[in-house]
Amino acid sequence: MITTSSKLFYGLGTGALVGAIVWFIANDGGSLGSVALLFLGIAAIFLGSIASFTRDGHVLSTDTASHASSGAAQRGVRNSLWPLGTAIATGFVVVGLISSPGIFKVGIGLLIAMLGEWMIQNWSERGSGDAGYNEKIRDYVVHPLELPVGGALLLAVIVLSFSRIMLAISHQAGPLVFAVAGALILAFGTLVGFRRSVNPRVVGAICAVALTGLAGVGVATALDGEREELTKASEEDHFAHRPCGEEEEEADEDASRSVSAKSSVQATVILEGGVLFAEVDGWEGPQQSITLQRSNPSTVLFINRDDEAHRMVIDYGKVVEDLGGGVERETKLEACTSKVEKDGQQAVTLTVPKPSIASDEPYKITVPGVEGTEIEVVVP
Repeated sequence: MITTSSKLFYGLGTGALVGAIVWFIANDGGSLGSVALLFLGIAAIFLGSIASFTRDGHVLSTDTASHASSGAAQRGVRNSLWPLGTAIATGFVVVGLISSPGIFKVGIGLLIAMLGEWMIQNWSERGSGDAGYNEKIRDYVVHPLELPVGGALLLAVIVLSFSRIMLAISHQAGPLVFAVAGALILAFGTLVGFRRSVNPRVVGAICAVALTGLAGVGVATALDGEREELTKASEEDHFAHRPCGEEEEEADEDASRSVSAKSSVQATVILEGGVLFAEVDGWEGPQQSITLQRSNPSTVLFINRDDEAHRMVIDYGKVVEDLGGGVERETKLEACTSKVEKDGQQAVTLTVPKPSIASDEPYKITVPGVEGTEIEVVVP
């Protein structure tokens, strides 16, 4: 049967075939245009044949069962956002190929997830004529994966957003924001618990708005950067080293002034009345020399009984690095405590890489700012 659409395809195909012959003759056997027109004519005739076979989707029989079973009478699939998600994921992949391997990996993961969700939805919606049953079989397949992964991603967004906010605001306002956020969450949960008839969609909408707001504020504060003191500390590398000079440093602020009773110490160094001495288990009286193990962690306890705040510094040699081209760099090996107030104590743990006899300079313990204070360190 030649239907309306098949007539159009047959006409287009016939015209393309005729055009291919005319092109071939007019161009003295030129094949490029004639081949293109030939394939266009074949494709159009093929589409016309499909339209004739399906009769343009029309059901000619007056039988009700035939109408109900025809393709035109079947329920179409619902709208879906998975194609849009697939397109966005593809964009991530392309951008990642140009800019960053991290973005590329994220794009690949999103692309696999979007394509999988898209295919499963199309499969489930053709499972039967019952939309509820189709939704149920889809949930059976993907919920065991969707729920844990979605929960983990949701938790990551909440934690990262909240952390960016806490790093951006002042440390005085941090506890207040934390308390207010906790109180609001508790109040909302209590309200939902007492009103059991609350529409789940309303609760979900409120949670979605709160999550969107939290994520938006988190992104804004992340772009604005951390608070000034954290930025300064990062630039000056406060967290990677401990200054061992006499002057007061950032690392000395709010430093610990006590040591756990469980700490195992090799020696206790005491500063009292401007005199520095050590106490070692098994030896009676003040000592001016202590012995530490090589290549094993050793802990030394410092007790300040002087009126002013002081720090203990342990010098244990240096390391020479060959930078190439005859250039060498010497790095002094030292460990020190923060400044300790009167009657305070603090321990320092160090690992000495080589014996003291192998060093050009002696290993020693000193207190900056207090002249004539020195304890010899012997490492066998």
